[in-house]
Amino acid sequence: MERPTRNLTVINAVVYDPGSAYETAPRGVVVRDGVITFVGSSEQARERSAPGAPVIDAGGRFLMPGLIESHGHPGMYARSLLQVDCRPAVTPTVETIVSAISHEAERAEPGEWLAGWGYDEHRMEGPGPTLQDLDRAAPENPVFLRRTCAHMALVNTAALERVGITDDTADPSGGCIVREPDSGRATGLLQEKAMSLVDLPTDTPEGMTAGMRLALDDLAGKGVTTVHDMSSGPIEMGVYQTLLADGALTVRFRPWYFALAQGEFPGSYDAVLGTGLRSGFGNDMLRYQGLKFVLDGSVGGRTAALAEPFEGSSSRGILYYDTSEIEPLVVQAIAAGQRVAVHGIGERAVTQALDLIEAGGRAAGHGHYDTLVRSRRHRVEHCGLPNQDELDRLRDGNIIAAASTAFLYELGDSYLNNLGPERIARTYPMRTFIDHGIQAPINSDFPVTTPNPWLGMYAAVARRTSSGRLLDTVQNISVAEAIAAFTTVAARTSFEEDRLGRVTEGFLADLVLMDRDPFSVETEDLKDLRPVLTVCDGRVVYRDEAQNNH
Repeated sequence: MERPTRNLTVINAVVYDPGSAYETAPRGVVVRDGVITFVGSSEQARERSAPGAPVIDAGGRFLMPGLIESHGHPGMYARSLLQVDCRPAVTPTVETIVSAISHEAERAEPGEWLAGWGYDEHRMEGPGPTLQDLDRAAPENPVFLRRTCAHMALVNTAALERVGITDDTADPSGGCIVREPDSGRATGLLQEKAMSLVDLPTDTPEGMTAGMRLALDDLAGKGVTTVHDMSSGPIEMGVYQTLLADGALTVRFRPWYFALAQGEFPGSYDAVLGTGLRSGFGNDMLRYQGLKFVLDGSVGGRTAALAEPFEGSSSRGILYYDTSEIEPLVVQAIAAGQRVAVHGIGERAVTQALDLIEAGGRAAGHGHYDTLVRSRRHRVEHCGLPNQDELDRLRDGNIIAAASTAFLYELGDSYLNNLGPERIARTYPMRTFIDHGIQAPINSDFPVTTPNPWLGMYAAVARRTSSGRLLDTVQNISVAEAIAAFTTVAARTSFEEDRLGRVTEGFLADLVLMDRDPFSVETEDLKDLRPVLTVCDGRVVYRDEAQNNH
């Protein structure tokens, strides 16, 4: 299929190139064959336009690089868009969740699995759902309702019976079947690897493609032009390649294969190493990055592996593996040419993640550490609660702290309740990361939170939650630093700082035209900024017709 034209010209735009001097005088940008070839006066831009290329008059609006989501789950998001939406904004009460699932059950055959996603008891009006609520909603169907954090799920009685979970079923390693404290009865809440006990229907390429097209439209509408997929598997990679061949891939993808099976994610460790695939293989639209490992859970679900117990609890969360169990796998992956991204939120998990990465460098012997560790830009995903020693190790190893600072907006109230004020002031510590010289891109971990980069930027600048609670006043960063975390810093996570994240000649033409200038609005208004136009690979992939009359 012939791809759409990748030529265009933008004139009369306030062009912001992160890292360069901010110029408020309107300028023009010329794109040819998907690459920025000129940035200068609008008059010269017109003159240098490719023959027949559309000319977009920005009307003095703010033009910036396309935004890079450095940690998301597009496959999960694609699935969720086809499932029952139980996010608090849609179903704020238990009864609305019951109603939504009941409606889905009416359309399903008896015994057919029903899947929902997004509930968060901390943001609902009243208590969260229970097994009994799901029984009321769908007594004849097994129900799997994934919490927003994706580290636990609630199921009903029919689901427990379907998969054979009883009150006597032992907890799997790295997981927990939550039980009533007095009776020992299973509550229907499955934490971490206990979710793997549920064998949901396998995704089909057709279903995933349909959901992915919806996800692509949503991402483009939020100004996102590159996504690191942190849970890629065979189906996701197949869908990406199909969309790429059809000229329908409107976001650049940087896939990380999920290494070890967990829940709905198949493990691809053996397959990846067996093919000889190495990090960096691919093209500008689809480029493989490495292997993703997961060590602990979430703060909202109280399963992150903390150093000290959660507030009002004796629990320190769940650490999935003993180091001796998982270290050989990480060492072998690094030796085989892989970059590794290791999920670690709590202090114990962040420490273990760094131990594993550093072991990969030491195993090769003297003289190879720089090649296998410092030059690879391995990552600690989320990196929620690093201590001083870990900060030094991140910096010295040139290891990326993939900070999920966006959590602090949508999930911040539960974080404060679960961690308390002392720990929250060092959670996703953007100011500390930057001052230490640590590369720390901001991410949303969508669909755990909304894939809107401006919510993450607002969280990093204001350190306030969606309810308006102030978390701390020590980790705030500037608007320019927040934008860099989604552009120039994020580009480094795929070794593309010479191709992505800037509006300058020779860079790939990923652009976002905003409704307002982020440097001119009040801090509280950052979260409300919206794209008017999104360009990826030199093609217009989103246009807000209501605002863009040029």
